[in-house]
Amino acid sequence: MLAEVDRQIAAATSGGHVTHAFVSVGVGSWAHAVIPHYKSHSTSTRIMTVEPVAAPSFKESLHCGQITPIETGETIMNGMNCGTTSLIAWPEMRDGVDAAVVVDDVEAHKDVEYLQNKEINAGPCGAATLAALRRLCREDGKGDLECGIVVLYSTEGNREYEILTC
Repeated sequence: MLAEVDRQIAAATSGGHVTHAFVSVGVGSWAHAVIPHYKSHSTSTRIMTVEPVAAPSFKESLHCGQITPIETGETIMNGMNCGTTSLIAWPEMRDGVDAAVVVDDVEAHKDVEYLQNKEINAGPCGAATLAALRRLCREDGKGDLECGIVVLYSTEGNREYEILTC
């Protein structure tokens, strides 16, 4: 899948390469595949991870400098509701991630609806990467994202879920 994305990006941009890859994180197995793929081709490719506010185990581990298990809460992003980062994935993720972003259920839900309106079949874990991109743009401005080639990996198709509001 990663090689196919590279081929499509190169064809669509006359040889361009991904500048930013957004990946969802549960225990980290998907990020563990994405990071070396991009970092081995270009160390300038920035890897952005996204986790739910209810389960930011990787972001907490980055903050602490070691794998730090956390207690998770409720989230519509079920596939990312993990309390411990994978021991196997940790070194690659620790050294290769450029930004760790957390998003809440409302943000993910809004982007599920947005993507469905564009006829893109994504569930909350899949839409979380778009929510992370939007959050980064709000918090940090567009910066180098505006001129880059950004890939949002969707790891989940549409499914039923209940959005909880407080």
